[in-house]
Amino acid sequence: MNARRTMRAGLPAAALYALLTSTTYAQIAQLGPGGAPPDPNPKSARIGLERLPNATGREDVGAVCSRCHNIERIAEQRRTARQWRAMVPLMTDRLGNAADAPSEQDVRAVAAYLSDHWSRPETPAEAAQKDPLHEPDAPLPLAQARDLSGTWMTSMWYTLLNMGPSKGLPISRGLRSAVNPKNDIPAVMTQWSRDKAKTWTIYNDPLTKCNSPGPLAYNSPYPFEILHTPKRVTMISEYFHEVRRVYLDGRQHPPGNPDPTAMGHSVARWEGATLVVDTRNFKESPAFQVPWSDQFHLVERIRRVKDGNVLEIDVTIEDPLAFKEPLHGIFYFKKDPTIEFGEWNCDGFFDYEPFAPKEQKP
Repeated sequence: MNARRTMRAGLPAAALYALLTSTTYAQIAQLGPGGAPPDPNPKSARIGLERLPNATGREDVGAVCSRCHNIERIAEQRRTARQWRAMVPLMTDRLGNAADAPSEQDVRAVAAYLSDHWSRPETPAEAAQKDPLHEPDAPLPLAQARDLSGTWMTSMWYTLLNMGPSKGLPISRGLRSAVNPKNDIPAVMTQWSRDKAKTWTIYNDPLTKCNSPGPLAYNSPYPFEILHTPKRVTMISEYFHEVRRVYLDGRQHPPGNPDPTAMGHSVARWEGATLVVDTRNFKESPAFQVPWSDQFHLVERIRRVKDGNVLEIDVTIEDPLAFKEPLHGIFYFKKDPTIEFGEWNCDGFFDYEPFAPKEQKP
């Protein structure tokens, strides 16, 4: 078996689902028995700090940034000063209102250090971006930019699994409130979704019983392939062997949701070099950690960025029954024609329930 495929096959189901809820792999890997919180600032997370210039603020970088990932990730990439000043508050906002969240002074110190000592000049395309974290379109002719075909792997897992050169890959931004990025998914879940999720544990996760993860399956640590025909884009995932059809022939969603499915019904249009996909007609999910209703509405803006070998999918989700606020995230994927799909049959492949903690008798 291909070595990279073997690594993917051995990943725990809890890690797969956490991708949809913007949990970082560092947090997943550090979970203790029963899902205990990770140990903050483990020594391994500070690896790479010595590569950064020794100046005021470096220790702040080590203390703050290692809460979610190791410093090597910062040392391997240089952003522009504008990008660092925008990125640092965005990343620290993900810690929400936790008691140990960094102070505003800490955040300013980290942003100042990185913009002053670990930045690079902007390219003309970057300078033209109003939002410094918005990747410029790939410099390709329109017809080529609209060709999304190929095999793609989420940049996060492409890097973590060491699947190929990953330097310079953009960092995905997991799903958060579109209204207030400090609010993570649990903060915007309605009582309906909280009640539905009450029975969920890592031991009975419906994903381990072959329930479809839905269209965001592309965030799993498995590749997906995009195929083009003039009137349809087809997305084929190794994970669950899901097939998603996105129609470009001008059709509308069937009224009344007559045939709800886990993948929904997808129609799309082109806006310049960006494919705008609208998906509705979902069926209610099972009791996932973050469940959704049949009112789930997904909008994706898909385009090629960087040199064209990076795909950006900008995601907005609305579901008034499940979420009090819309959700928003941006995900990146690396194109790699050497990735081989493996057979992936789901037949109740993980049975964690025998390992669930037993109730203590009085």
